[in-house]
Amino acid sequence: MKKIITSAAIFAAITVPLYASYEDALRLFQQGKYSESVKMIADELEVGRDFEPGSPNYSLRYLAAHNHWKLGTAKSPAAHFKRCMEIKKDEVEPYIDLSLYYIDIKKYNDAESTARKGLEIEESAMLYYALGKAALQNRNYWRAKEYFEKANSLDNEIFISYNGLGMALMNLGRYPEANVAFSVASALNPESAELLNNLALSCEQMKKYGDALKYLQKAAGKNPENRVIAENLERAGKQLEKK
Repeated sequence: MKKIITSAAIFAAITVPLYASYEDALRLFQQGKYSESVKMIADELEVGRDFEPGSPNYSLRYLAAHNHWKLGTAKSPAAHFKRCMEIKKDEVEPYIDLSLYYIDIKKYNDAESTARKGLEIEESAMLYYALGKAALQNRNYWRAKEYFEKANSLDNEIFISYNGLGMALMNLGRYPEANVAFSVASALNPESAELLNNLALSCEQMKKYGDALKYLQKAAGKNPENRVIAENLERAGKQLEKK
């Protein structure tokens, strides 16, 4: 089964009983109505019930964190994720999502420290992915390669990890290996124009201009408005003409 990492799928792992207000707030989140979802959560959430058995607060806070993340609210996502860690000390999901949130806001050292704490609870492919992503952004490409490979060894269906591995290998000048990584990522998520573009770039580095052009044409067909893909497509066409 292909693993597509989407925020809408994140909440499937929540195991506490679902309340009508939570379900309504989740529905609003899935519809992109983040402010309305936050308001509904705020009306329901009673701080004093955080550690009460059977309380919906873990689920409510988890959802609130993702709403605030989407809204770009400073500090609130981290505050809710950290409270979730306190409520359920053995759950790894808040560590995964907080580390990814920190990567999103370019706090790579915080992402790394959060992921390492999460690994003390569970050896998770997504936590190794987060470590790889942080290392990649910090230009530590060898370390990023190792983390992505570890993530892939734990779960071989996370396409974003194969894409990260491909990026690390490209930066290390290991283009044939990068091509393999991008090929796996694209096979797991064939509708992604970004992955086809990256696959084409690795072909281009190996001077396989025909293959690069083929993948870029597919990428442009899936995302015709992407200027980067359009520019890459034009360049690949010119390179092929020169051969």
